[in-house]
Amino acid sequence: MRFAYPMLLAAALAVQILAFPAGAAADEASDKAALARQVVDLAVVPGLEKHFGRMIGQAAEKIPSDKRDAARDVLTKESASIREDLVGVFVGYYADAYTLAELKELAAFYGSPLGLKMVRVQENPPEAVNMAVQQQIVKLVAFLSAATGAPR
Repeated sequence: MRFAYPMLLAAALAVQILAFPAGAAADEASDKAALARQVVDLAVVPGLEKHFGRMIGQAAEKIPSDKRDAARDVLTKESASIREDLVGVFVGYYADAYTLAELKELAAFYGSPLGLKMVRVQENPPEAVNMAVQQQIVKLVAFLSAATGAPR
């Protein structure tokens, strides 16, 4: 019996040591997923909301005006699961692409006044900027078409 207790203690300690890395990895993965979600909510979701809203608005315009508001509400509600799936794609991507330390830095930045402003500015450029971007895209398409002999 004198040897049983130390052997049990050693076995329990070995199991704890072997199991700890897996537990630590699981904790880190969970922390990364939570931080990735926070970063996506701050940095990506505002753009998704804008695009979803525009697309839903365009779809609602095809519906008679007396039913448009109700249709917009239904479309918004029914597309929520698609939106959440898309957010999940970004969360997984960010959790894989960034380290835990990087996600902490990103969350701190995007949660700061400057980070919040950056997202607002990025998602709401003035019309003059949108027009300038479109003009440059047209130039690029024309250049690529001419360079490759493709029809314009």
